[in-house]
Amino acid sequence: MNKIRARMLGILLCVALLFSIVPAQAASKAEEFVTREEAVVSLLNTIGLAALNDAPSDLSVFSDADQINSENADKIAIAITNGLLPVEPGEALELGVHITRLEFALIVGNSMRELPAIRSPLAFEDVPAEVAGKIDRITSAGLMSGYGNGCFGSDDYLTKGQLEVVLNKIRALSSIRPQDDFFYAINHQWLSTTKLPAGYPGMTTFDEVDRRNTDKLKAIVKDLVENRDTYQEGTIEQKIADFYLTILDMENRNKEGIKPIQKYLDLIDGVSSAQELLDAMVQLEAETGMRPLVSFAPDADLNDSNRHSLYAAGLSTGLPADYILMGNPQIDALYTGVITQLFSLSGIPEAEAAEKAHSLYAFEKVIAQNTMKNEEASKVENIYNPVSRAELVGMFPSVDLDKYLSDLGFGSVDTIILSDVNLMKKTGELLSDDNLDVLKTYCRFRILASTASLLSKDFRDVTMNFQKAFYGISSTMDEEEIAFNLLNSVMSDYLGRIYVERYFSAKAKADVESIVSDIIAAFEDRIEALDWMGQETKEKAITKLKTIKVKIGYPDKWKDPLKDISIKTYADGGSLLGNIFAINSAQVKENKSLLSKPVDRSAWYMPPHMVNAYYNPTNNEIVFPAGILQPPYYDVNASREQNLGGIGTVIAHEITHAFDNNGAQFDENGNMNNWWTEQDYTVFRQKCQAVIDLYDGLVIAPGAVVNGNLTVSENVADIGAMACILDIAADIPDVDYKALFESYAAIWRFTGTEQIYQMLATQDVHAPNKYRVNRVLQNFEEFYKTYDIQPGDAMYLAPEERVTVW
Repeated sequence: MNKIRARMLGILLCVALLFSIVPAQAASKAEEFVTREEAVVSLLNTIGLAALNDAPSDLSVFSDADQINSENADKIAIAITNGLLPVEPGEALELGVHITRLEFALIVGNSMRELPAIRSPLAFEDVPAEVAGKIDRITSAGLMSGYGNGCFGSDDYLTKGQLEVVLNKIRALSSIRPQDDFFYAINHQWLSTTKLPAGYPGMTTFDEVDRRNTDKLKAIVKDLVENRDTYQEGTIEQKIADFYLTILDMENRNKEGIKPIQKYLDLIDGVSSAQELLDAMVQLEAETGMRPLVSFAPDADLNDSNRHSLYAAGLSTGLPADYILMGNPQIDALYTGVITQLFSLSGIPEAEAAEKAHSLYAFEKVIAQNTMKNEEASKVENIYNPVSRAELVGMFPSVDLDKYLSDLGFGSVDTIILSDVNLMKKTGELLSDDNLDVLKTYCRFRILASTASLLSKDFRDVTMNFQKAFYGISSTMDEEEIAFNLLNSVMSDYLGRIYVERYFSAKAKADVESIVSDIIAAFEDRIEALDWMGQETKEKAITKLKTIKVKIGYPDKWKDPLKDISIKTYADGGSLLGNIFAINSAQVKENKSLLSKPVDRSAWYMPPHMVNAYYNPTNNEIVFPAGILQPPYYDVNASREQNLGGIGTVIAHEITHAFDNNGAQFDENGNMNNWWTEQDYTVFRQKCQAVIDLYDGLVIAPGAVVNGNLTVSENVADIGAMACILDIAADIPDVDYKALFESYAAIWRFTGTEQIYQMLATQDVHAPNKYRVNRVLQNFEEFYKTYDIQPGDAMYLAPEERVTVW
């Protein structure tokens, strides 16, 4: 009996152990499973709707709409709008079926654009490769995990107990420690409650401030429009009001349809050789400012920044070259689809339009294969390639490029600077009669793509729908927003002038100038204290530092690039594209005249109301428009530490650009000139490589991986800025480092769609904003002491891995 009892107990123990390790699918029947409807509604009740697009979808387009619980219909409609339930119209929602763990995890990921990263991602045998990155986000945030046996339980149904565990973990996200994800912990409230405005794939603090500026300017424009009859022709006020009205006049734009560009499409259709196509490009540039094929434009010479040189660019792709080459079927179909639609709207039969779209795509793939990689193009030494006129002409064996240059007005130019030599050579090969048909198709598409948003509504809707799908956004801008953005891009100088007069104070300008002086002085001390740089190089670096020109607020002298241009409404015989073509062609003509003029060192390359800043190496200057000199970047009433963490780090960042991997190649006069000793420059490059290694491979979103080579210049500037600012802060009695660090985290807030993260990872020279905070602060002991960060905390970086350059 005892043997039998012992045997029975052994069997029961084995059964108990077995049930403790089998998947939840085989759990007790008392544990009920969750339906899709229950999962979605419970999730939305937990996260709230604050960060989601709250425009509900039309549920009637789904085949089982009559089965939707009326109490939950609104939330289901919002879930569909935001892509939580990826169901196409006509399909069944199947809200009553049980939801799998994998499906629920994907819905959780789609519901929250930003999550912390507090754990290392896990690999699961049963998670499909195409969604592994999405599951990594969930496990890294600690919201879900697997069974501990290498499986996630992808096909298992989600139980109510598991659902509640996940929901509780989501509720706990507000308590993420600064020691584990500083960016998320400081910005959690903003990240979890910020909506993406209509038409925006991403939202930053920069965008928030810019939208405040925009609201102020919109009110001004509205007033100008209401009083347009009181302004004399040719005044700034008349030009702003009438140009804005032409944008909004969709009735007349619809009447004109394709007419504004038909002349140029016909011009291209009528050519019978590659040489005639070049001749047509001369006319197109002169009358519209468009340059679809080989383009030439003057700019400051990098070796002699006092004079202008002629720069040339070859063929390019409609999408970034990386996207053309990645072979993503969805993106390929999306791109060829928009080409087909534009061709069809322009009068080409649909079947022929589709055929041309695919031939163009194949052509652009050749161009992409010969385009310099972004990480190479981000290095200034790679994009300055002077060649003689004869050398360039020799790259185009099938056409007379010498004639083309002369026809454009560059008959006396002997040297041209190429930004991408290999691409220009390939452009020369492709520009031949053998490729005439696809070259004409290429030019047609470039004209259509450049003007579609300015034509009738059907053309504009095609481009907006493409952008909506490409960037993963759920809504588009309204008419007023579209109109203002176009007005701002074309007449930014006028709007900036008005903005400064009404909203920028002399007190703010003087205070920021004093901050700049403090930062330059601190940067000088840091250069003097460098243990890796010799005295000879230090002296030249300090000379360059002290020579940096500082521009704050707005230009000393206002320019009027539109002074000789007449802006007319449709009622006055004008049109939107007519106005834009007049402006563009005048600017092209003005730019060509620069070749005979010295570089204007007083010029600004951003309008005063723009929320941004820049360093210009050829002028050795830092520029801070009035638009950025406001909270949260700068506040005259804020503490010193808050302003140092805000505008202080922006200023120091731009100063450090004078000494990043690109800026370090320019001297105090703005000329590309080596002022380093060989030994010091070797060490400097090693330190830049350490920065590359520090960032390379970091993951910010599924399919979005940081390229350390592409982002090195900005990362050097970010780290150098914080080092400089912390030196200044150390001299403040009872310094409040928390205020400084948290102000810094706030100015880099960012939230966006998965698609925008993926695009920025391949195209943007800046690291993702999260790493502009976390990866920077991990290098400084003051940060560790302030938040008591210890080994084992996710924000901890071993001392030997920390990097400083300046």
